[in-house]
Amino acid sequence: MAWTLAQLRTFAAVADRGSMTRAAEQLGYSVGAVSQHISALRHVVGADLFVRRGRGMVLSEAGRTLLPRVRSILAAERQAEQAMLGRDFRSEAIVTLGVFGSASIVALPRIVAALAERHPHIDVRAREIDVETMAAAVVDGAIDLGIGVDYPSVRLPPMRGVRWTTAAVEDFGVVTPAGRARPDPAELADADWILPPADELFGRALRLATAAIGIAAKETHIVTDTAVALALAGTGLGLTLATPIMMSLAGPGVELHPLAEVGGREIIVLTAPDPEESVAAVAEVVAEVFAGDSLPRMCP
Repeated sequence: MAWTLAQLRTFAAVADRGSMTRAAEQLGYSVGAVSQHISALRHVVGADLFVRRGRGMVLSEAGRTLLPRVRSILAAERQAEQAMLGRDFRSEAIVTLGVFGSASIVALPRIVAALAERHPHIDVRAREIDVETMAAAVVDGAIDLGIGVDYPSVRLPPMRGVRWTTAAVEDFGVVTPAGRARPDPAELADADWILPPADELFGRALRLATAAIGIAAKETHIVTDTAVALALAGTGLGLTLATPIMMSLAGPGVELHPLAEVGGREIIVLTAPDPEESVAAVAEVVAEVFAGDSLPRMCP
């Protein structure tokens, strides 16, 4: 078929990010260019590749059929490119690690440094993946392993073909402008809140967290991006919940206060049930980094 590698890369990016806007940000394209690539590929395939769901896009049946084949084509293209650059694949293992925002900032440099010291033959490549699709990305072969998130209050549904291991547990705290005292229960009940959408796993977890302390949060601002929510909390527009690792996305104008019995989240490592040796080695390093004492922790 007369498709191009650019169209296939765009298709995979939209599938991973769930929207043309996010795919455009990842690829450095305009939204219009992304739309043109998807339209051209749809014409070549002869079927719709995505269907709209809410504000996002999900794969159609044709898209689900095409995606794993596209992954294989793009992987082969990357290997060919590296071969032309003189890389020796006989002595080097390339492992693709799925990450999300705060994990990539806090843990990725430590992971890369540890691998360079202990497994110098392993070349790890980070790829940002939405945490809600991280397990599917492992199953589809889009990544070799991933760093994900699970919430004790809203457990991820089991998925065949993926195994996850808990690497760290961290509690939620309430985020306020820097220098402000920790809000008392009455302030929490009366405050404006900045929360993610209720149809997202993170959004459900935060709503259950506020309910656990007897608060019916006033959902004044609905914000998907954690960094934006933290920035808005720093301006005093409302309160939000975060963990110490999530605070790596925050600027200097915010502060995290612990809350009793508010719940939290688990950082998990996702792999295939029987990963290759190089993937298992990376998974071990990832788990050790998150279990170590060098990552942010909640202050009492």
